[in-house]
Amino acid sequence: MTKKTLALLAICVACSSAAHAGDLSGDDAYRSYSGNEVVVTSSRFAEKEKESSRFVTVADSEKLKKTGATNAIEALSRIGGLGYKSLAPLGINKLGMNSAVYIRGMADGELILVNGMPVQQAASKGYDLSAISVDQIERIEVLKGAASTLYGADAMSGVINIVTKKPSDATSATASVEFGNESWMNHGVSVTLPGVNIGFRYQHMGELDNVGRQFTSNYTNALDETDRYMFNLNVSPFANTYVDYQYSGYETGFLDLYDNGTIERTDQQSDFHFLNIRYENDVFKAKLFGMYDNRLQTDYVNNVFESEVERLNYNYGAETDYRFLFSRSFELTVGSDYVHRYAEYSNIYGEKSRDDYGVFAELKKRFGNDLILTLGGREQFIDNEAETTDHNVFLPSAGLTWKASEDFNLFANAGKAFQAPTFTQLYYDSKTIKGNPDLKPESGWSYETGVKWNCECASARISGFWMTYDDKIQIDRKTKPYRYFNAGAFETKGIEWELGLRPFYGEEGIPGRISLSAAGYWADPVSEDIYGEQYQPGPKFQNTFGITYTSVPFGLDLKCRILAGRQDNLDNYTAFDLSGRVKAGPGNVTLAVENLFDTEIQTSGNLVETASSRYVYYDPGRLLRIGYAVAL
Repeated sequence: MTKKTLALLAICVACSSAAHAGDLSGDDAYRSYSGNEVVVTSSRFAEKEKESSRFVTVADSEKLKKTGATNAIEALSRIGGLGYKSLAPLGINKLGMNSAVYIRGMADGELILVNGMPVQQAASKGYDLSAISVDQIERIEVLKGAASTLYGADAMSGVINIVTKKPSDATSATASVEFGNESWMNHGVSVTLPGVNIGFRYQHMGELDNVGRQFTSNYTNALDETDRYMFNLNVSPFANTYVDYQYSGYETGFLDLYDNGTIERTDQQSDFHFLNIRYENDVFKAKLFGMYDNRLQTDYVNNVFESEVERLNYNYGAETDYRFLFSRSFELTVGSDYVHRYAEYSNIYGEKSRDDYGVFAELKKRFGNDLILTLGGREQFIDNEAETTDHNVFLPSAGLTWKASEDFNLFANAGKAFQAPTFTQLYYDSKTIKGNPDLKPESGWSYETGVKWNCECASARISGFWMTYDDKIQIDRKTKPYRYFNAGAFETKGIEWELGLRPFYGEEGIPGRISLSAAGYWADPVSEDIYGEQYQPGPKFQNTFGITYTSVPFGLDLKCRILAGRQDNLDNYTAFDLSGRVKAGPGNVTLAVENLFDTEIQTSGNLVETASSRYVYYDPGRLLRIGYAVAL
């Protein structure tokens, strides 16, 4: 692998030499080193990332495109600092099981937002980020650590906020086509008019014969042809007012090819809608939103119809925030939010709903020019169905930022978080699995301290963390029917980093346009099952190395993704992704190679010899894509 890597880097430099003329200036290409990047997820109002007491990773649209990813979940798996699991290519959700990311090695602790509003299903805390195309995203902000003071239930290990594109005052249009192996197609068009942004995208993947293996039941997983349609509409009818609509629909089929010749097939049709109306200015925000996610599954055995299942989830709610600016050194943010969550799973528990609502306040006090103290608190309420327990929890937090110098900041924070039981955990009712309506929420504390450093040619974000929680919800698989229980403690501790470097800053020509990056974490996640036995719930190490060259006629980005110390006896892996563009006529020829060396990647599974079910899912392997994109 080392020789391949060195050869590839040599090719990158040679290509960069050929594309030397007409490049961007260093300042335009590497604005990320300024330290003045504005984020909203860490406080619900805009603040400089460097002044935040939280570890926040920001990936803007250009950074997301350079990963070569086509949708949000793929992009998150490649920007660094996040573990990843998937049961189907393209991040597609499979039969109610979703692709997901791990924050700091903790499974199922992340809260997913679109424009600050929750889109996760109450049924199983699932989400379908494969439904959001990269070209519809303005940026993604990933806040690490407990964030329940700001966002309520489910923000245990962190928050991922996807901010969609806003309309502009300009008039423009873009179009792109892309083809690849495995019958890949990815075509899109978008039009921007004053106050309106419209986009449409179509994606297709051909049949994949082997995307997984079920060793216990002796069959191979295959994926039929997949067709996906994406549409986005962003409108700004008045100043500071935005209407955003996202739609994604896809059709695919999952095949179980048994060794004895039996073929079980499930056709899946999925529709995802997201709509928000929001008013935002520097001191006041008001939002209304709704999310609708419906999945229709039709089962066949040897091409004979067997059953049809529909899984429906929707959320709707409202949120309002107000910031009182008493002086430059003193501000108070207060807010309230409400979310109604609904699911209809007729095959396992019927119709269920829940209401989440809360009020919060966050005080920020500056002491001189160097010290910022942040104190927050939330009272969160969960109203469940009549046969289950309601909950209300007080969630405090505190943060501190000290400006040691113009380039160097220290930060620390602590906060309480909790996670409500899902409908599946509460109500599941089948011959093999039974829910538990008496489940308590998972809850605990997160602690973090670190440094933020910037100069003209480099940046560094490094933090140490400890997250510890109780009442982990587990399933007892030793006796049937399996049941859910609140088990013991679970925690993760370790270190996280995000580093950037321009090694030849200030030099003319090719070297001055090269940048290096690394983002990742090392953690030690530990959880107890219902018998008090410890196990590892998530991966211990993730890191993404990057080398980038940027100029007007040419751009090239090489990423090296490493996932190691994995749970359930899954193999570690190192994978390379290459993406680039070359100016050609009015547009650019684009090239992307995912998994450059065709490494076998186990995206999820359980390969423990004593496990009741042994299985594994695979990445489809090398995918070569070439296309053309033009902006008018």
